[in-house]
Amino acid sequence: MIEPERLTQFTSDIVARGLLYAIANYRIHSPVPLETTENWNFWTQPRSSLIEWLARTYPPESTRKAYLDFMLQSDHSSGIEAHYDISNDFYALFLDTKYRFYSCADFLSDRQTLEEAQANKAAYLMRLLNLHGNERILDLGCGWGAMLRYLQDTGHFGELTGFTLSREQLAYAQTQLGLNVSLTNFISTPFHQASYDRILSIGSLEHVRPQEIEKVYKKIYDALVPGGLAVHQFFSLGREPYPASMVMVQLFFPGSLLVMHSVHIEAAKKVGFKITHDSVHDYKPTLRAWYERLTENQHRALELVDLETYNRYMTFFPISWLFFQQQEAALHRVVMEKSIS
Repeated sequence: MIEPERLTQFTSDIVARGLLYAIANYRIHSPVPLETTENWNFWTQPRSSLIEWLARTYPPESTRKAYLDFMLQSDHSSGIEAHYDISNDFYALFLDTKYRFYSCADFLSDRQTLEEAQANKAAYLMRLLNLHGNERILDLGCGWGAMLRYLQDTGHFGELTGFTLSREQLAYAQTQLGLNVSLTNFISTPFHQASYDRILSIGSLEHVRPQEIEKVYKKIYDALVPGGLAVHQFFSLGREPYPASMVMVQLFFPGSLLVMHSVHIEAAKKVGFKITHDSVHDYKPTLRAWYERLTENQHRALELVDLETYNRYMTFFPISWLFFQQQEAALHRVVMEKSIS
């Protein structure tokens, strides 16, 4: 039996936020844990053209923009804390066991484990960084210190620095790994000029808002030494700046709005960067792997977090899979080079 309160909220959400938001929010607030197979199939199987059209076109773009502009008035840290400061042990249930990468991995075959796929990704990024061993590297939005630890494990002896806005991640990176990580908002904090040989980001540029992109790239450019490299892994929009999916995303990352990929590239070039690499990678296998691990650990997960949080991530992974399947966004790895002179 449908509870009146949930039905009322569902109706209100459809009118104000659209079908995609309403359905996601309704399922997040299920009074029982979402069933593994039904939930995955619900989001990933094809729907009628009418339902797809409604999900993409309502609310109208002007309404979406007004709502998203309102959400973007919040501080960056509030959205990061809402998603990440839940429980390090909860994330450990579905992330790779060695590094805890919360970003797209590289599955080179169906037989590879998540651990192998994340190591593939790290090796790929390390090749893009083009290191000799002694470079000073800054990791923007370093998460649980995964890439910094990988660099240490592979013998890098240059200075490694990480920024995060998550207190849970900070505690883990400092106390468990002994890394040089600080609670720093890289979007608003000034950088020292020519301080780093390489600046890296993995899954953090998604939290830079459209009006901030050029300013952030300018800071990165100025903080690099002449000839330095910025290597970024991020996903960006391909078709329109205010899709209905970005309204729904506020359920998972309040205050975040993806940027068109063309805007990223144009902003980077405008501040002086030369783009030397831009490749597209498949995020879907990683999302499926996280989902399967979370469902395998349902009992422990519900000991660590409440039912709503569990169902939120159970919704987040398949709906993100659909997001990439429908090519609303793509996962890019981009190398930006600062001129020598």
